[in-house]
Amino acid sequence: MKLILDFILIIGILLNLIVLIGLIRVKNKKIPQQILIAFWLLILINILHFYAALHNLRSFNRTTFLIEDGSRFIGAPLIYIYLKSLFFKQTNFIKKNSIHFIPFTLYLLGYTIPRLINILNEPDIFNHIPIINQSINLALVKDLYFMVYCFLSLKLFYRIKKNMKHHYSTINEKDFSWLEIFLLSITTVISVDLIITLLEIFFGYNVTWDGFITITFLIIAMFILGYNGLKQSTIFLPYYLLEKQTEKSSHKILKVIESSETLKMKIENTLKTEKDYLNPGLTLRVLAKKNNLSERKLSAFLNNEMQISFYNFINSYRIEEAKKRLVSSDYKKYTIEGIGHSCGFKSRSSFFKIFKKETGVSPSKYKQTLVK
Repeated sequence: MKLILDFILIIGILLNLIVLIGLIRVKNKKIPQQILIAFWLLILINILHFYAALHNLRSFNRTTFLIEDGSRFIGAPLIYIYLKSLFFKQTNFIKKNSIHFIPFTLYLLGYTIPRLINILNEPDIFNHIPIINQSINLALVKDLYFMVYCFLSLKLFYRIKKNMKHHYSTINEKDFSWLEIFLLSITTVISVDLIITLLEIFFGYNVTWDGFITITFLIIAMFILGYNGLKQSTIFLPYYLLEKQTEKSSHKILKVIESSETLKMKIENTLKTEKDYLNPGLTLRVLAKKNNLSERKLSAFLNNEMQISFYNFINSYRIEEAKKRLVSSDYKKYTIEGIGHSCGFKSRSSFFKIFKKETGVSPSKYKQTLVK
């Protein structure tokens, strides 16, 4: 068992160092990369702590203990603000989110450092530490604290994923799938640790390897983050998209602009004449600017007056254009995938998926039927 754990920890350390070197070498590092560096350093310290415990390296184990002991209080907020940094552009981002690290600072000063001093000194200097340890199970508190942040991160992720359709006409699923897998993986890691902790409290289950079980799951989860985190693109969204708009607030936004029919004709005329929908990078901001509107007003109009998201609205124009081009002699030499790209779709899968949703048949079937 020790040999297997030794192998897992060494692999984890090597992979961690490879990713850290890759992150540090990135020029003009943005906030997401800076947060990832901090997160990977935290994971490295945790792995080194368990490696030192496995090989009875007492001095090194106590050194890494300073960070490892409260790592859940800092790791959970790092995941949450990393997610925010990918999708929301803020000035003084770190400063505005520093409140999330107050629990870790308090725990470090009030418990970790005094506990380490007690370990190094005889007799104990801080007599309150054993009392705290007996009255409250800190492992349970740490796991529950982490689980709260996992819930907040998943809630934010699914809200962002849903509201992306109100701002972008094209959505890269790759930017979301790996994030979802990572968030679910890290939630599973903490759930495993929480189950082990509950078994210790209520059933007296006590195995010296329980911490190594958690760190093994953590190493597996970090593979996902390491491979995809370096390639993740930042997709900025306005904060108002996360606000719940009531009918009253929507009416307040819309009352200062033209009548619904006038505005609808204005927007449709812009799209028909300039054909901006053929641009896969078309965003709500671009269309709003062309019609002398704010993003908030255009978003409110589409969602509340037209009952459609920006994503579906633009893609409806793309599908109509694709239907014409599929049977046009001018595009006879184009492949079906090529026609999809020419109409503003970034990938074959998204073109086929949206086309079938709008028409009930695939592009190839549609073309065959009309040609016959």
